[in-house]
This record gives sequence, C-alpha cells and structure tokens, in this order.
Amino acid sequence: MEVLNERSARDLELAKVLEIVAGYSASSLGREAVQNLRPCADPSRIRQEFSLLSEMEEAVRAGFSPGPIHDLRPLLAEAREHGILPPEAFLPVAETLEAAADIAQALKNPKHPGLASIADRLSDQTPLLTKIWRVFDERGEIREDATPKLRSLFGERRALIQEIQDTLRRFLERHREHVQDPVITRRGGRYVVPLKTGARALGAVVHEASGSGQTLFAEPADVVPLNNRLREVEDDIDREKHRILLELTGLLLSSSEEIEEDLRILARIDGLYARARFAQAWHAVAPKILEEPRIELWDARHPLLGDRAVPISLSFGEEKPVVVITGPNTGGKTVTLKTLGLFCALFQSGIPVPAGGRTALPVFEKIRTDIGEEQSIEQSLSTFSSHMKNIIEILAETDERTLVIFDELGAGTDPQEGAALALAILERLLELGCLAAVATHLTPVKLFAIAHPRILSCSMEFDLESLSPTYRVLQGVPGQSCALIVAERLGLPKELVERARAKLSSGEIRAEEIIAELAQERAAARRIRANLEVEREALRKLRAEYEKRLQALREKKAEALGRELRRLEEEIRAARKELSELIAQARAADSVVARREILKKVEELAEKLPESAPPPAPPPKRPLRVGDPVRILSSGAIGIIRAMDGEEAEVEVRGRRVTLPLSALVPAEAPPQVPTKPVVDVPKKVELEISVRGLTVSEALREVDLWLDRLLRAGFPSGRIIHGRGTGTLRQAIHEHLRTLPFVKGFHLAPPEEGGDGVTVVELG
Repeated sequence: MEVLNERSARDLELAKVLEIVAGYSASSLGREAVQNLRPCADPSRIRQEFSLLSEMEEAVRAGFSPGPIHDLRPLLAEAREHGILPPEAFLPVAETLEAAADIAQALKNPKHPGLASIADRLSDQTPLLTKIWRVFDERGEIREDATPKLRSLFGERRALIQEIQDTLRRFLERHREHVQDPVITRRGGRYVVPLKTGARALGAVVHEASGSGQTLFAEPADVVPLNNRLREVEDDIDREKHRILLELTGLLLSSSEEIEEDLRILARIDGLYARARFAQAWHAVAPKILEEPRIELWDARHPLLGDRAVPISLSFGEEKPVVVITGPNTGGKTVTLKTLGLFCALFQSGIPVPAGGRTALPVFEKIRTDIGEEQSIEQSLSTFSSHMKNIIEILAETDERTLVIFDELGAGTDPQEGAALALAILERLLELGCLAAVATHLTPVKLFAIAHPRILSCSMEFDLESLSPTYRVLQGVPGQSCALIVAERLGLPKELVERARAKLSSGEIRAEEIIAELAQERAAARRIRANLEVEREALRKLRAEYEKRLQALREKKAEALGRELRRLEEEIRAARKELSELIAQARAADSVVARREILKKVEELAEKLPESAPPPAPPPKRPLRVGDPVRILSSGAIGIIRAMDGEEAEVEVRGRRVTLPLSALVPAEAPPQVPTKPVVDVPKKVELEISVRGLTVSEALREVDLWLDRLLRAGFPSGRIIHGRGTGTLRQAIHEHLRTLPFVKGFHLAPPEEGGDGVTVVELG
C-alpha cells in the first residue's frame, strides 16, 4: 500500500513542490529522479537518504557540481532501431561519459563513503570515449584524420581541388573575352566557371545557365577527368565516414546496458545534488526521526508561499494525538494542515524541509488527507458526499501508524448534523490511535476539543484591529469565528448585529465569551513573555559588558604588577653586583682602615637590600593549562607548561624539562621568542590536475588561481587543467588569464593521447 495515495498527493500539492526541488538539478535525468520521488515507510532507508544528502551538501560546499549530463536513452533506442547514429549524436554521448568519469573521480573521497560507493558503480567507458574524441572534433564533426584512410582521402581531395582550381584559373586567363565573371564556383558537385553565351565553341561542358540566359556555368574539357576523380574521392570519403559511424554505433551498442545503468546512477547522483542545493537555498533541515508517535514542527515555511510564508510551529502526539485547529475562514487553517502533511511526505521522500532545526517527525505507513473542494460529476456526488466518501475510505484503512488530515470537518451540510458527524469521527480517530490534524469552525467541535483530555485545541490568530489573519498557530487556545465582530467592524448596523447575537443560544454566546477571554489572556501572556525576552537579552549584554571590563582591569593590574616586579629584580641584581665588587675590594685591601671603610659601605647597602624579590602576584582564578607561560617561584625562571598530570606539571625552561608541583608555579608573560624566518604554509595534499568542466568562466578562473597557489607553495613545477573541448570559450579564457600571471613560465595543450585540446599543461617558474 502506498504511503501517499493519489488523492492525498494532490491535496498536498506534492508535485508542485517536487518541481521546485527538481529545478536545482543539473540535468533532465536528475529532474526526472526528483519528480519520481515518493514517500517510503522504512526508517532505515530514510536515514540512509539523509546520510547521503549530508555527504552531498558537504561535497557541494567543497565545489562539487555534475558536468554536462544528457539523457542518452533516446539515442540508444535510435541506435538499436537503425544500427547507425548521425555524427551530431556522439557529442552528447562523449560529454556524458566524460562527466561520469569526472563524477566518479570527484566523489572518491573518504569523507563521502556513501557517495563514493554509488559513484564506484559507474562503468569505465574510457575506450569508447577515447574513440569518440579521436573521431569527432568539438563541433561534433568527423575529423579529417579520424582514420589513416580518411586522412589519405582528404589529402587527395585537397590536391585535386588545388589542381582543378589551378587549371580553371589558367583557362580563365586564356579566354578572358569569353568569361562573364572571373570566379570559380560549383554546380552539381563539379567545379565550373561562368562564361558568356557565345563561348559554346570552346567545347566546355555546360552544366547550368543563369535565369537571364546570359551566363553559362561550364566545365572545360581538361577539368572533366579531374572533377570525375574528385567525385569518386568524395564518394569514398562518405563511405569511410559511414563505416566509421557504423563502427562507433556498434561500440556504443555493445556497451549500451552498462551505459543505461550509468544513466540510472547519474540520475541518482544528480537527484541527491538537486536536493542538497534545495536544502542550502531554502535553509532546509533533515528532521530527527522519532520512534514515538509525535510531531514536532518548528518554524515550518511552505515552499509554494516563498517569501510570503509565515513560519508555523505545531507540536502534538502521545498524550494528545489529535489536534483541532479552529478560527475564522481565510485564517490559515488549510495552509497549516497542508504544511503539516506536505512536510511529512517530503521527509519520508528523503527531501529536507524548510523548517527549524528542532523539527522532528515519526515515520508513517500511510498519510491520508481530505482537503479542499471536491465534487464528482461522473458519480453525481455533491461536495459533501464526495468528502464523506473519501473520509469513509480513510477511516477504513487507518491504524496507529497513519497520519490523518481533515480540513473543515463537518462542513457542507446542516451545521448541527455536520457537528454531530464531526464529533463521531473525532472519537473514532481517537479509538484508532492514529495521529490526526483537523480544522473546523463549528462551535460544538471547538467545545468538545477544549474539554477532551486527549485533544490539543489550537487556533489561528486573527487581528481584530486590522481585520486580517496573522497566520500564526496558537496552541492550547480555541479560535473565535469572529463573524459578528467582523461584520460590525465592516459597518453592519449595530441593530442587525445585536439581532443576530440574540438568535444565538446562551451556550454559544458564553462559549464565544470564554474563547475571547482565553485569546486575550494568551495575547497578554505573549506580550509579557516578549518583554521578558527583551529584558533578559538586555541583562545578558550588560553582564557580558561588566565581565569584559572586569577582565580588562585584571589584565591591567597584572601588567602593572609585572612591570613593578621586573623593576625590583633589576635593582636587586644591580645591588648584588655592587656588593660582590665591594667584597672583592675588601679582600684585596692592604690596610685595615680601607677594609673597614669598604665593610661599612657593604653594611649600608645590605640594609637597603631585601632578602629576596617581593612575592609575586597571586595567580588568577583561571587554572593553568598546557602551553601557558609560568614563573617558577623558587628560582624566578620563566618556562612553558608542556604536560600536566594531576597536581604536577612538566615545564620547559631554556630547552630543559623539569617536573614541579602546580603550587610552585604562577602565570607569567611568555618568554621572548627568537626571531625566525617566515614559514610558508605548505599544503599537505596537492592535486597535480584540476577539472573545471561545467563551471562558468569566473568560477573556473577562481578555482584555477587557488589551485596554482597550492602548486606553487608545494613546489611543483607543472600541472594540468582539464577544461574540456566544448565551444572553446572556457579554454580561451583560461589561456588569456594564464598569460597575465608572472609565475606561469608557459603553457600548452596536452598531446592527443592525454586529452588534446581539452587539457592545458601549465609550467611554473
């Protein structure tokens, strides 16, 4: 059984959304693959799809893009039917095979194991591709040197044409008086010259006359055998071309099964590429898969509404498996229901949904809807009958793994009977244990939803001041119908409004009053919450500012203490040096008087000299970490923490490492670094060739510049740029750019066996 039947897919407008996603594909194959996506009920398969999509998004961010891919299935069918293809058919074949080879190479990345596994299944069509490029040029025409025989025939043809033209020019020189116009032209595949009507006596073969009869297109007798031979050579050329096309078509057909499988793989890859680009463009996410029956939809934006979409948030399930949405018409109930059903269908189709990151959805075995106007002319069913028939079919197949969506349940008939039916259907949905979302504007259904413990009552917000919907979902609050209020605001006489209100039952009036009070309380609570959010944000900024100032003060204080410590250390070192000199003088003095004078100076200096340097500033609250500069308290030496183990640290001081307790260390300024020469960052991995096929000129030049920079830094003398043949525009732009680069020593096209004019070899110097 299908997860989404035809009716539900139409209700949710799935095809239109798939068309949006398909628009991001690189080929008709990818577009078709996306358009054919359908929801599945296998959680493991859904996880696999989103895992592949995650890899593809990373690959796209890294620059991956499928090259020119063509749907070759019609060409293969034509080849099977006729046995031969025209020359122009082989250019798309070559481009597709070349793109497949590039894709297989680009996706061989350990970061993308899933994509690599898919790309590895692409067949190697190098022999066929080489043969095609050997035969055809970039315009899709057979080369003159495609085979040795063809090369010989074209050489003979050129020689014959030259000989014929030389002979005709000599003829024109000899018979100027009979020449109408001194030019050489062709008629019926033969070279002729235009002569006057009186030149028939020259014995030339007349092939055609002008409309006026004044000019004869004639073939001189000595050119006739040359023209005959030329015709024979050209027939031989046509036969050789036909033989080549037959041979190539045979080669293509011999690989047709592999190529058709390659096309399916390319469609799969391009389909993933389209979904990844859609996810990036629409900020779409992969919802978390829930095991329990619960829907968590956050900030969901319906793709068909584009920038006009108001984010929708809706959460229900488990204890409240049914949600009833009420509110005035045109308030957004239907859009909410469609968004809910559509996002579940997209999720189970492996397509990211434009919603917030907290979005989480279960996997349903069936998604069934009854939305919008539906009238069967063939079966003579009214709108109500058509809806009821659909609802009956849905209830018959609903179970606990079904999502049911009903729009305007109970509408289209007498309100009282419709409400009774709606209540019975709601009770049945609760008995079946499914998840269900129902929209209604019937008051009895609203009251039933408010009172029932297993139903979540929601409403669509309506601005009574502007008389317009806001399209926001209010959970836990039923909606007002607002009909009488809107009528009064629009100018209906108050007398008529009061008369209409008098016809309502007291229960209905009280229900509307309760709903209005709830709506007002909800709006007030929302305003209070918004104000609290503003205040909390202001407090957060204020706290951040104070913490920033406190940190600045701490750093300033530490810096000042550091300067003072360095000054005291300098004074102590100077005093100690002076003491040492005085003591040495005292020892060397000859007289007792001199020694006494020196010792007196020593005592005076010793009184000024402290025992040791002042104690260092207490360490900051932040714990020490590996890499921090520290001062050793016992010696004053500065080092770097290289390792830590519990309450001990290994400190490197002047190239030596010592193990000390953390209590013996305090933070310090980093030791001075010995100036070193600038170090060039050498890339760890450099590709010696780059492929820019399929890119625009600006994109290609940017990629080439980045690649050349990596080559230079890695020290490689040359590399290869694969730009393909195509129209030659990309190759010309790259060549012009290379001429402007001072570090490019030279460049040239690769030999034919290495890519020919589809590859440029760059020499760096």
